[in-house]
Amino acid sequence: MVRGRGRFLDDIKLPGMCYAAFVRSLHAHADITGIHVDEALKIPGAIAVITPEEVLPHVEPVRPAAPGSSDFARPYDRYPVPPGKVVFVGEPILVVAAETPHIAEDMLDAITIDYEPIEAVTDVDQSLAPGAPTLHQGMADNIVFFREFGGGDTDKAFQQADLVLEKTFNFPRQTAVPLEGRGVIASYDRGQDHLTVWTSTRAPHQSRSVFATVMRLPEYGVRVIGPDTGGEFGIKGTGYPEAIMLSFLSKKIDRPVKWVEDRMENLLACAHAHEQRVEVSVAAKGDGTVLGIRSKVLVDQGAHCLGPTSAGLEPMTTGQSIVGPYRIENYHCEAYGILTNKCPGGPYRGVGTVQGVFVIERIMDMIAQAFDMDPAEVRDRNFIQPHELPYETVAGRLYDSGDYPGSLEKLLQLSEYQNLRLAQQRARANGEHLGIGISCFVEHTSTGSQDYHKRGVYGLPAFDSATIQVDPRGNITAAVSAQSTGQNHESVFANLVARELGVPYATVKIIEGDTDATPFGSGTGVSRSAVSTGGAIRLAAQDIKQKVLELARFFLENEEGELDIAGGEVFVKADPARRVSFARVAASAYDASREVSLPENIERGLRVTRSFDPPHQVFGNGAHLAVVRVTPETGVVKLEKYFVVEDCGTIMDHVVVEGQVVGAVAMGIGNALLEELRYDEGGQLLTGSLMDYLVPTSMDIPEIQTLHTESPSPFTEGGVKGVGEAGTVGAYTAVANAVADALLPFSVELTEPPVGPERVWNMIKMAQGNR
Repeated sequence: MVRGRGRFLDDIKLPGMCYAAFVRSLHAHADITGIHVDEALKIPGAIAVITPEEVLPHVEPVRPAAPGSSDFARPYDRYPVPPGKVVFVGEPILVVAAETPHIAEDMLDAITIDYEPIEAVTDVDQSLAPGAPTLHQGMADNIVFFREFGGGDTDKAFQQADLVLEKTFNFPRQTAVPLEGRGVIASYDRGQDHLTVWTSTRAPHQSRSVFATVMRLPEYGVRVIGPDTGGEFGIKGTGYPEAIMLSFLSKKIDRPVKWVEDRMENLLACAHAHEQRVEVSVAAKGDGTVLGIRSKVLVDQGAHCLGPTSAGLEPMTTGQSIVGPYRIENYHCEAYGILTNKCPGGPYRGVGTVQGVFVIERIMDMIAQAFDMDPAEVRDRNFIQPHELPYETVAGRLYDSGDYPGSLEKLLQLSEYQNLRLAQQRARANGEHLGIGISCFVEHTSTGSQDYHKRGVYGLPAFDSATIQVDPRGNITAAVSAQSTGQNHESVFANLVARELGVPYATVKIIEGDTDATPFGSGTGVSRSAVSTGGAIRLAAQDIKQKVLELARFFLENEEGELDIAGGEVFVKADPARRVSFARVAASAYDASREVSLPENIERGLRVTRSFDPPHQVFGNGAHLAVVRVTPETGVVKLEKYFVVEDCGTIMDHVVVEGQVVGAVAMGIGNALLEELRYDEGGQLLTGSLMDYLVPTSMDIPEIQTLHTESPSPFTEGGVKGVGEAGTVGAYTAVANAVADALLPFSVELTEPPVGPERVWNMIKMAQGNR
């Protein structure tokens, strides 16, 4: 990338390629009564228009709840084009093809669509109201997911409480805003009955399965290629209709077709996330101990679910995250996914965990305020202790390893916490509003099949795979099912292979992002790559190493002694001078050396494929501290200092982990202070540009001081855990808690982010008006 050698989707040019654009719905909820395309086809350079009537008889629907999950999620058929009705503004209705992108845009202006508007439901209360219009045929209401879970005795906990808090938290709708939007190139070969799709996806093999199913093709008749990607953050997964529509278009016109999403489309129709209401009741003792929690999670899912897990992804993750790293023995949760006439919801960095952590960490601060305790003391009183791990929470999770009180203690030392509190006292004496916010959390990473099944989700490839091959000259390729979208897999995985096999880094090449060249697997997401793909690489490398050592015995004439590999050479550990090059041994596996004759029990070649399905989710943990200064007259929040203690198990690459944490913290700061997608009552998006949907710049981010600790997981190869989302999870609440702390003199209660100038100013004015 630094050398300018990256090849992104829009860099790809194919012979005969034309360009696509989409006519999108102008209404949040309406029947389509007429489509008029004749004028568009008269424009010079116009090639084709594909309407829903042409597509629907030839495709299969995507079912947003996987088979077997109907106990919790309600399945319905989602077609790549609307079957007579649109359900959100921006929904793609039809696609056009032209010789240039500009001509394609002109074609859109020449097409008219007749609508018969239907009442739109734009929040969860409207959607749940008796008699509310339903979004999808065959559904009795708009609840697409419901599950009730927990344990202990909450009634008894509340009877014993010295303090009961009842709070409602409202979270805004947000989206990832990657530098590069979505994009697709579809090329159908009519002679071979074969479809090739280049797309900015994090999950090539899952995408291929969707294309094959919907397009009624065998999986070997579809190839998905993932080029370099300019940011993804969870939103470039499977299930988008634009890619299917382009594939159908290419098949019809027998030409390659390209579409690249612009920023307005990205904000309007790419996955939204985070919008929830969480109602919570908390019982606590006078010493700050939490006795029990009741919660109700209401997720605004938008008009559709993107992929088989999304219906339950946010509700379940939020509900399970509310207990945090704390010993809470009594808990009850009702988790709902609710459809509304807004852009579909999907996964986005920190999905669900961000909200769950916000709830419990704001509650910890509220308990501290109620009992005049330090916020750090309340947390320390409730932590699960290291010796209790592995620990099964009352919310149904199994925490594997960590030292939660230790992470907080390191954070207090790193930030010089007591000095910060003294500085705050001096600032308040001078009429300044300095705030200090703490956030402690656990973050689930790398979900495997066992944990998916607990949620009632089946049919997903919850494993990842790696194929390692050593050629006759000793060079190594490792083909993996993951897809890098900025995580630096190419160097991290190459270093892992080199370490495991004891060979130079320069002899290893990583192959990913091509379903014809890589083994099947889940892909990237759920902070899983280090665990699942890394685990598969370790297992495959161990098998390769074992075979190389067996072959080397014939060169070293050593039948019993222990051998090892380092620096590209195999040697006898008891007599290191006796050694042979890795390349020479590799050649013998292909009979290219002719120096030794392989016994019959050793198979020719050096190629191994292994997969790894995490037996349990593994949990990173962290503690963040933010220092902010608030100007009450304007509501402006200035972030002055930021500290992070992060534990992601065994660290594979310190530089990459540092980059992941710092980048995620920056994203979390934007989520906490600035970002909010707003709709009007009719379902029209009001924040359709970056003039309205604000994201942080480098000037908004302070220096981030980090400290990394390691608690290896007993459930993974090498003890690793994921880390890609942890910074976002911690930052969201640390910043909000700091703002709330700064506003304590105004008796402001913060339950609704983002805490930008407008909201802060309004909260202050409302609090002053209530005095």
